Amino acid sequence: MIKYFNTGYFSRYSMILFIGIIIWIPAFIIPENYTGIISYAYGILLEIAGGNNLIITAVSFVLTIFTALLLNKVAIDNGLIGKVSTIVFVLYILISGSLTGCFHNNPVVWINFLMVFVWSALMKLPYSRNTLPIIFNASFLTGIASLFNSQLVFMFVLIWLAIFIHRIVTWRNLVVTLVGITMPYFLLLSWFFFKGQLLEESYDLFNSLMFDISVVYPVDYLNILTFTMLIGITAVSVLGTMGSLTENSINRRRNLLITVVNFFVAFAILIVFSKTLVNILLLAVPVVLLTGYWFSHVRTSKWYNFTLIVLLVFIILNQYLNLVFTLLEI
Repeated sequence: MIKYFNTGYFSRYSMILFIGIIIWIPAFIIPENYTGIISYAYGILLEIAGGNNLIITAVSFVLTIFTALLLNKVAIDNGLIGKVSTIVFVLYILISGSLTGCFHNNPVVWINFLMVFVWSALMKLPYSRNTLPIIFNASFLTGIASLFNSQLVFMFVLIWLAIFIHRIVTWRNLVVTLVGITMPYFLLLSWFFFKGQLLEESYDLFNSLMFDISVVYPVDYLNILTFTMLIGITAVSVLGTMGSLTENSINRRRNLLITVVNFFVAFAILIVFSKTLVNILLLAVPVVLLTGYWFSHVRTSKWYNFTLIVLLVFIILNQYLNLVFTLLEI
């Protein structure tokens, strides 16, 4: 499976799209209501869609496909996978649709789409003489993403660490990061104040900024099994990538290090603040990049191939069994 998706023929893209459709069909038959933490920007999107979950699910599917394609291209452009590989593409489709519940209809689908551009911008820093616009753009996009989940304001730590990793530390770069990430809030809060609804609107905007160290985990057996397999694959990929950093060129090593940092910063945010199971998708971008890199460079792929095939079977089985149980309840 890894060897198959390490090539970029049209048949590979067609197969990935087919897999995505198969995984998402149950979500189109019975679109799930989002029941996670309050999301200000996502609430606006629900209002625009008239509360129609089918519309939101359809948009989420298209956005997921584009996110996977863009992430695959960014990984290729930065040397994490081969020039014709589609491994990141298929991994994102699998991980983003792995569990049942709100995994096909949630704010994180939109967040990850924005964070692909953030990650891409951070990779461009060594190649630019004027880093301020790139840092501002990355910070501003992160600020917009945080309107879907206010916890993401703390992703400024990732941008600061990327600045240190790329050795472009100046007070301007550090300050521009804070300016960019807070700019959407300044504009939005100014609008709230103008309307005379500052306190009411601010509650929804910052609702998820509450400390919560409780542990969330799936409860259905297939969800637990699928989740456990994903944890195992992620752990092996992160540890394997960290162990191979010295074997790479300077820029690739820095790119991988930033991706590892991205994983741990996002993981720390998940641990500290309000959470639901669907928020685990915030780890999808760094996990897919690290797993894609590891699978593209592993010497023996036999067991990884077997694991991916079993994971695919479990994901599809999980989605359709959940659909059957839901229909029986109706």
